[in-house]
Amino acid sequence: MIENIPTHDDFYKTGRELLDLSWGMIAKLLVNLDDAEYYGIDPEEVSEEYWSLAHRQLTTSLAITQQGIEFLIKGRICEISPYLLITDSPTKWPSPHEGIPIDFSKFRTIDAQDLIRVHDTFAAVNFDSEFVNKFNELRESRNVIMHSISASLDVQVGEVIDSLLYMHNSLFPDESWAKVRKQALESSPNSELGSVDFLSNEVNRELSIIVNLLSPSKVKNYFKIDKKMRAYFCPDCYYEANHDVDFDYKLARLMSKEESCEEIYCPICDLDYEVSREKCSNEEEECPGNVISDVYGICLTCGQH
Repeated sequence: MIENIPTHDDFYKTGRELLDLSWGMIAKLLVNLDDAEYYGIDPEEVSEEYWSLAHRQLTTSLAITQQGIEFLIKGRICEISPYLLITDSPTKWPSPHEGIPIDFSKFRTIDAQDLIRVHDTFAAVNFDSEFVNKFNELRESRNVIMHSISASLDVQVGEVIDSLLYMHNSLFPDESWAKVRKQALESSPNSELGSVDFLSNEVNRELSIIVNLLSPSKVKNYFKIDKKMRAYFCPDCYYEANHDVDFDYKLARLMSKEESCEEIYCPICDLDYEVSREKCSNEEEECPGNVISDVYGICLTCGQH
């Protein structure tokens, strides 16, 4: 008898946690660089040296991303059967004759190089060639990171971000990564130290920086917003934000380019919100906005009632 058999949710939970850990490392580097101007430093003058010094953090983040993806693929396999994860011949399995149940963790599970083959052999739908190529490239990079001290591996920050978002989007096309990140921050250890008070600020700032780095097509694919359209405050994110510090992060977009459009989408909340198309009443700032939150009554251009 085998006990403590993992479920696909166990693997998905661990995989998402690892992706969040990788994202957090990258986000911290980007936020720190974004803070440079506050200290009187031109980010463009230090960026090359900055990223050179961050090489180890970038390679570690890439390795963690790959590890997270492996867990997510194991989750896919586990949905078919957890026993497909067991490798080695039966002669090498733990003995079933000792009178006690065998813990699943005692079995050796399949190597990363075999995950795609096992999945595609038994799954109803195979991974496409682009996903397989991306996975193998990441696996090879991870092997270099883990098994050598090669300085020739050039890891760019955009590469890690794009790999993480591409893989997550491929495995969970109906799931918003930005929402997953927000939920992870809500349940992080720092939430017990008061960080939840700045949660909306933090996740909006992270995503704003990364949206600026990505191409419009990738922003559309990963976050379902048109980067070229006018940006607005999300009504819920703005309401939840701590306004003791500046909050000027606009990520929401109208659902269409029609002047009569009365719905706005936020990639962090992964929700649509109803708005009214009325002229902003903020005469002091002469705000040109005409998108007003139906729930909070605030202008989503300037944030004023």
